[in-house]
Amino acid sequence: MGERYAVQQRLAGWGRSGQARLATATAVVVGVGALGGAAAGLLARAGVGRLRLVDPDRPALDNLHRQVLYTEADVDAGRSKVEAARRHLSSVNRQVTVEAIQDELDQSNAAGLLAGADVVIDGLDHPRPRYHLNRACLAQGVDWVHAGVMGTGGQLAVIRPGKGPCFECWAPPYPPAEPKRSSATHGIFGPLPSCLASLQAAEALKLLLGADQDVLAGMLLVELWPLGLRTVEIGPPAVRRCPACGAGGAQDP
Repeated sequence: MGERYAVQQRLAGWGRSGQARLATATAVVVGVGALGGAAAGLLARAGVGRLRLVDPDRPALDNLHRQVLYTEADVDAGRSKVEAARRHLSSVNRQVTVEAIQDELDQSNAAGLLAGADVVIDGLDHPRPRYHLNRACLAQGVDWVHAGVMGTGGQLAVIRPGKGPCFECWAPPYPPAEPKRSSATHGIFGPLPSCLASLQAAEALKLLLGADQDVLAGMLLVELWPLGLRTVEIGPPAVRRCPACGAGGAQDP
């Protein structure tokens, strides 16, 4: 491994064995914008052996205040997000295999896109695909780390199939076609996605290292302006059963 990972290997519960475990792991990042791009960068630097990047889009100038992997040159060249991200991450850590898939996750392809994943990072910027992601992760028994941002606030949750509430336990059974709040109406504070992405990467690394007891329980709500953090637990079971995992559903946090 050389000296590249020497500092993080000094952490309790990490060491050379933990680093070797990361080297054989596969993380799938679905949505490589502000959240997914920053999280992917941290996982690459940590030495996660394979990163699969999934996103259908290209970066734009109005992305650059919050999306840390891309440059004006990427915008001018019309590169896809996944190809620009692959180039950048491969230059950051040549020991990591980066797979770029320019596609949108949906019900028909979710299982294939997640095949072989040890953990999934949710960098999606629309609610509907998250329900397909949730169902696919439940079917494959893959842990995933959800985050969402809007305005100056966001949320974080770790979804562990069979070990806690799934995404549909937290959220309504299916969202409206267009969310009432969007970046077009409320904007996004530039530092916010990187903050949440750092937390996503931290939870993903805990999962990959087997530190199950230290993984976030509940949902973390983050507000950067003014600064505030709080964790909420899932509410009392509702009358309905969750249509995805079969557990007791709950009210929105």
